[in-house]
Amino acid sequence: MHYWIETYGCQMNKAETEALMLSLKASGFTEARGPEQADLVILNTCAVRKTAEERIWGRLGFYRTLKQKKSFKLILTGCLAERLKESLQTDYPEVDLVLGSAQKLRLTSYLSYIPHEGFKGGREEQAEYSFARLHSSSGSKAFVPIMHGCNNFCSYCIVPYVRGKEISRNPKEILAELHELDKRHICEVTLLGQNVNSYCFEENGKKITFVDLLSMIENEVNQIRWVRFLTSHPKDVSPQLIERLASSHILCRHLHLPVQHGSNRILKLMNRCYTREEYLDLVKRLKNTVSEITLTTDILVGFPGETEADFHEVLTLLEEVGYSDAFTYYYNPREGTKAYAFVDDVPLELKLERLRLVIAKMQAIKLRLKKERLGQEEVVLVEGISKKDSSEVLGRTEHDEMVVFKGPASLIGQFVKVRLVGLSGTTFKARASD
Repeated sequence: MHYWIETYGCQMNKAETEALMLSLKASGFTEARGPEQADLVILNTCAVRKTAEERIWGRLGFYRTLKQKKSFKLILTGCLAERLKESLQTDYPEVDLVLGSAQKLRLTSYLSYIPHEGFKGGREEQAEYSFARLHSSSGSKAFVPIMHGCNNFCSYCIVPYVRGKEISRNPKEILAELHELDKRHICEVTLLGQNVNSYCFEENGKKITFVDLLSMIENEVNQIRWVRFLTSHPKDVSPQLIERLASSHILCRHLHLPVQHGSNRILKLMNRCYTREEYLDLVKRLKNTVSEITLTTDILVGFPGETEADFHEVLTLLEEVGYSDAFTYYYNPREGTKAYAFVDDVPLELKLERLRLVIAKMQAIKLRLKKERLGQEEVVLVEGISKKDSSEVLGRTEHDEMVVFKGPASLIGQFVKVRLVGLSGTTFKARASD
């Protein structure tokens, strides 16, 4: 039996897909070369953006046509499946099984139906999310989920509704997984959670906070040299976390810190729980405490009620912070969120124009900051061979920046000190230091 999995959305989805792959292989499945060769097809979906959902509708059309040519089972899981679980199998009869976010990691419990009369329709009504045990890793890097869900209820965001409330993973399980990755000579680990720095595990009246967990990890691992974490909410970046970032020898001096907007009025409507001034004060404390830290962010434009004055505050914030990169997108309503009831009064053409201006601003800031870094030395973790030149290798700095330089394939998985000598677009060109 052969399986094929397509994954959409966040790194958590990707980590859960890796866990599913291990589980399927343990059940006797082999990965197919493509969907046309598969007996089982799984779509691990995302519902955070409208564009992510539209891609799924397109893929379901493809699989509807494929089912007319061959027999296979089609499973839909993940956040879109959670959001539309009541209607999906009615509207898309080609889908054999719908599993929500909490059910996906128990998918193999349904596999016994494959050789007989197919899958049960429908889904389990209630299930508690269970973290994947050891999942696979890509080369020298791995993702480790440490918490799941979100309690913030930002007015535009569907995540709390499709992922549920925050659940923190037992630190013993996290450390056991990290020990195994350590033995496999994994060099870099990214700790994952929808709101990762709100991690707090309580047992027998004792609380283990995110900073406590980071301290435990630093004391326990040997081969793992770099640790990152995604995604942080600004309101949960504590003074203790800032100090830990400054003093740690394994935490990368890089933080993804989504701001979403620069206007206090829009931030309040978004229910982000901080003001522009509070966010900028946090940035100041990070930069004053953590040597050479770099920041990336998320920017959402075109939110209901956004005026030209509000939008201008986005542009000035980008300049004031000096982000090394930003994920930018425009608002589209998500049914079930509080903002869905707001009047979506910013025309699409204006949203696209504002998005274009934000992207242009960020490109200019990125280029300026990268040019300022030329001549500096950086340590990079080599990830692979350059697609443009097989005599070059690709690496990534602790600031999550791509670097290309001359070197053999034997460097893959190793840390190499390089000097930044130029730019190709926004990728650093470098040479290995003597």
